[in-house]
Amino acid sequence: MIKRAFGELEVAILQILKTGHRMTVKQVHEILGKDNKYNTIMTVMSRLAEKKRLGRERVGLQYEYWMLSPVDKEPSFFEQLKRKLLGVKTTEVVTYLIENAEDISEQEINEMEKLLEKARKKGK
Repeated sequence: MIKRAFGELEVAILQILKTGHRMTVKQVHEILGKDNKYNTIMTVMSRLAEKKRLGRERVGLQYEYWMLSPVDKEPSFFEQLKRKLLGVKTTEVVTYLIENAEDISEQEINEMEKLLEKARKKGK
């Protein structure tokens, strides 16, 4: 069984539901494949509904789920990781990574400087 990284299953489920179709846990489970346990997917989908990321309605004996928030506002895996694990400002994360990286090349530093300049121009 392939173990997913923290938050990766949430993102995978949201990617499936971004089509706008209502789906049951069973349908999502079939798309994700048998490497993922049905009960785990059901729990994650329930929690996404509690977080108001998914809508949920009982239809017969099961629930149908759908995406509530716009896809373009879906936080990236790294944004989720930063919020849930680090809970700090972006500058603190970047500072930590730069200060503790031993393999940053001159080219990578130049690329980072370009990104910083681009952010300045955007007013960030």
